[in-house]
Amino acid sequence: MGYIVTVDERGRIVIPKEIRDKLNLKEGSKVEINIENGRIIISVKKITIDDIYGIAGKESVKIEDIEEALGFEDND
Repeated sequence: MGYIVTVDERGRIVIPKEIRDKLNLKEGSKVEINIENGRIIISVKKITIDDIYGIAGKESVKIEDIEEALGFEDND
């Protein structure tokens, strides 16, 4: 199913909530935008270890806190 969205005066669009929920997009999530054959392709930017390396500094951080901050879901 496609969605029709409107580009505002500053060039912004809103990603519908249903899509944000399915892709676990939260405020601050990164997406990549490309043009392919006259189409805009928006892809979710996957977080790599390089993206978060050193983020905690020398403080003790629980892996659960990091996963929660990154939006990972507990699938137990």
